[in-house]
Amino acid sequence: MFGNGSISQGFPRFFTPIQTELSLTSTQMSLVFSLARAEGSVGGPLIGWAVDRFGARPMVLAGGLTTGIGTILLSRADSYWELLVLFSGLVSLGKSAGFGQTLMAAVNQWFIRRRSIAMSTLMTAFAGGGAFVVLLLNWGIQELGWRDTLLWTGVFIIVMTLPVAYLIRSKPEDMGLRPDGDLPAGAAAASGGRPARARAASGGEVNFTLKQALRTRTYWMIMVGSFVRVSATNGILVHIFPIMGQRGISENEATVWVSAMFFLGIPLRFLLGVTSDKFPSNVMLALGMVIGALGMGGLWIGPGVYGLLLFVVGIAIVEGITSVNWLMLSDYYGRARFATLMGVMSLFMNIGLFTAPLVAGIVEDVTGSYYLILAVFTPLYLVSAAAFMLCTRPNPPTSARRRWIGTETRAAPATTGGDGS
Repeated sequence: MFGNGSISQGFPRFFTPIQTELSLTSTQMSLVFSLARAEGSVGGPLIGWAVDRFGARPMVLAGGLTTGIGTILLSRADSYWELLVLFSGLVSLGKSAGFGQTLMAAVNQWFIRRRSIAMSTLMTAFAGGGAFVVLLLNWGIQELGWRDTLLWTGVFIIVMTLPVAYLIRSKPEDMGLRPDGDLPAGAAAASGGRPARARAASGGEVNFTLKQALRTRTYWMIMVGSFVRVSATNGILVHIFPIMGQRGISENEATVWVSAMFFLGIPLRFLLGVTSDKFPSNVMLALGMVIGALGMGGLWIGPGVYGLLLFVVGIAIVEGITSVNWLMLSDYYGRARFATLMGVMSLFMNIGLFTAPLVAGIVEDVTGSYYLILAVFTPLYLVSAAAFMLCTRPNPPTSARRRWIGTETRAAPATTGGDGS
């Protein structure tokens, strides 16, 4: 919650103070965020492979310490080049390695039946970071200044990383367990446990390899929908404080609006994620993107407070439905290569995350307004909605289908004979 809240959702709060002190243009500040996303684009597949290969625990430790140290050094940056290198390099690299996809991959390893609840809880924590940490950072900037606020942010990240890395375990198999807390089948039988429950967690699981997933249309449609969603959303949220400033809203008032958006995302991420088991994920995502288009339209042409309210609700739903996006990927393609599949997807998604804020900054410098950017980004959500509607469940690969049939065949005597073997 704190790491993602301070680096992902919270760092745009530093946009105006840093820009003012270092006398930077909107394009220069946008490049800082864009290069950070470019680093994530290059490192995403490698980090995903490392998580699947070595586990989440060492990645959380290394990533958290790197982020904390980078943030402390960033608090003393006196030039634009130091800002670029430290934030786009150390801070973003550590954030990519220790938070986000690494934590999601760990949760995905520990749960199958309860995956929607577990993943939704984690994604809710990410939203909580935006709600609570942005307010904390705003207070710090006002009372301490942006430099000391960054310094203490880095210290807190390091202090939180050490116990978390000590406690976390990459996957249940490391402890001789199975997902969802089930005992291994043999142990369950010996202890008079529930073997059928253990089979429910793992017997019918289908896992795609990277090559098998890349051959499915659905994987590419998820990628297109995600690419457009994160591009439009991040392109606006990076600039949200200067955008609201152009609407005559003070930074304190803008902080309240942005925090309200993330506060609303807290229950939405949990509720939408948990209910994804009851409704088609692709339909939920498509509807969410349509609402996002209405919200972006509110910021574009909506009158006064009503336009801002529509924006806050619309983007809160877009952010809230993010958990459904990754639950669908996990549900369709299994947990064995989840981090790798997510990493490859991030390679393409971060192209949009790099381009969108940079283009928005260039357009603002040229035209003196964000009006044109909002006019372009609003219909992009409808493109994302169309892509998500095409994300139907892929057929399991032949090898996975054979394993599933073989497992069910071996399990049949236990089901019919009742001997628990």
